[in-house]
Amino acid sequence: MIGMKFGGTSVGTAETIRTACGLVKKFIDKKPVVIVSAHNSPTCRMTNTLIASAEEALSGKPDSSKVFELQRGVCKDLGISSDIVEPLLEEYDRLLVGISMIQELSPRTMDLVMSFGERMSSRVFTAVFNKEFGVNAKHADSYDLGLITTPAFGEAQPLNECYPEIKKKVEELGGDCVITTGFIGKGPHGHITTLGRGGSDYSATIFGAAVDAEEVQIWTDVSGVMTADPKLVDGAKSIPELSFMEASELAWYGAKVLHPATMIPAIEHNIPVRVMNTHEPDHPGTVIRSQLEREKAVAKSVAYKKHTNLVTVTSSRMLGSHGFMAKVFEIFNRHKLDIHMIATSEVSISLTIPEGSNLEAATAELKVFGDVDVSSDKALVCLIGEGMAGIKGVARRVCGALSDAGVNIRMISQGARELNISLLVDEKDAAAAVQSLH
Repeated sequence: MIGMKFGGTSVGTAETIRTACGLVKKFIDKKPVVIVSAHNSPTCRMTNTLIASAEEALSGKPDSSKVFELQRGVCKDLGISSDIVEPLLEEYDRLLVGISMIQELSPRTMDLVMSFGERMSSRVFTAVFNKEFGVNAKHADSYDLGLITTPAFGEAQPLNECYPEIKKKVEELGGDCVITTGFIGKGPHGHITTLGRGGSDYSATIFGAAVDAEEVQIWTDVSGVMTADPKLVDGAKSIPELSFMEASELAWYGAKVLHPATMIPAIEHNIPVRVMNTHEPDHPGTVIRSQLEREKAVAKSVAYKKHTNLVTVTSSRMLGSHGFMAKVFEIFNRHKLDIHMIATSEVSISLTIPEGSNLEAATAELKVFGDVDVSSDKALVCLIGEGMAGIKGVARRVCGALSDAGVNIRMISQGARELNISLLVDEKDAAAAVQSLH
């Protein structure tokens, strides 16, 4: 078996849906489990439309007409009846009325709101596949196939017991292939949860791991993982191979091709992941696996992440005091703030937190330990590649390149594995930093 995941742009229009169906047909002998995102095209940004209409309902204006129009339009373009999605459209309409009446849009309700995109697109995909490609595809929502998660709405994680349950239910469903929803699951109490925006990649490797897939294919709108963001770097090119660790670092530090959690099931079950382009299916893309032969290239890619805060705590109480950092980290943990990068000295600790996080409460607690400074409008820029390990002069070349580009480094970090050199720069310098390192 294999897993095949199609992102929103790969199922955004009638044309791309048919293209994706044709790709699944080519692998039909491998009994694919197909994971589908919500429609996403310039004229049909379904998830964004669902969110916007829910927010309008919260302000007392429940109006599902745009969602109805977009989803029925996709069905019309494909020449299929909208009957397959009408029950979901009616359910969504009632949900908006409920949001308007109770004047509440909780994280639990928002997860339910966003689930409709995948639930509708997967039904449309199945209908077209069976009608036009002469296959016996079976459909089930991911939670009906056993994807049970933690109840952390907006950032749910799969429970370990879901893996044998998914394998059992996929086998029971039968058919030439199984088509299901990405991005969503259900918590232990039966409420729909989401794995976070972009979580369909994560769903794909969860299902791939559950059914012991020989590989998981991530079909998107770019030809694999790139050496840099092609919007910033004209010379960016596709990377033929990445290790699990390299791909994990790239995903975490801003490469948008992969959801950061995607690699967890793949690593735990040693399943290769292949990133491919729906629009260029003959391009080999990027294959991600556990072990690679040592390459001549020192680094593989440059990733970046904007909208970052720099937090520095300075205190003489750190001198000779064990447990100081544990107390600082406990505060960030209690306020559910993700730390991306850390640097320390004898009297200070600096770390980075994504912008948008509510730092005020944490900062108030941190001031008990010493002076606290928060700087915004920063960006993380990361040079990634296992080929850097043991190579002398890499840090000198990195710093020299940024100096030549006129970029000031605010903070720098490299782990003992020498897999990643992370640098904090002013956000206005992020593009110049990426281009100079590339």
